[in-house]
Amino acid sequence: MKPMTTWMTVALLAPAGAAHANADKVAMILQQQREIRAESEHSTGAYARFDAGTLDRMHQAQDRVFRLLDGKSSVDQLRPSEQVEVFNALEEVKAILADNERNKQKCWREHKLGTTMKITRCATLAELEQVRRDSEQWKADPSVCGQSSSGADCGGNMRRGLGGNP
Repeated sequence: MKPMTTWMTVALLAPAGAAHANADKVAMILQQQREIRAESEHSTGAYARFDAGTLDRMHQAQDRVFRLLDGKSSVDQLRPSEQVEVFNALEEVKAILADNERNKQKCWREHKLGTTMKITRCATLAELEQVRRDSEQWKADPSVCGQSSSGADCGGNMRRGLGGNP
């Protein structure tokens, strides 16, 4: 089993450094994923702890890597969206092997504010969950602005006749 080398592979394919990846790295990624696949298809040894569903998820992620890198000699030959897809698939494999889903990086392409250019953004699942919780908390907190019971308007000025001094 070579899960540690898989983690190194993920670092090699990080979207920020993907432009500098070369053919040796693509070959190394494919070789490592094939070795992991071959070992994981046997229900003994280091992979015996995984249930069939987990192995199926890992194999699906590996299939995406194989499909996207098939016939490529460099990661530069992939479109940016495909580079993100390869990175996310390798992160899926890494998270399964490390049994650590919350620290799995997830990347996506989005428009840069005010332009039609796309940028790649990444965050761990734990970070995304924290942002979601924080935004729900913010939406649930009552706003002071415009509440008649506070006696203040949205500029912080006291309103007459609504709880403030006349």
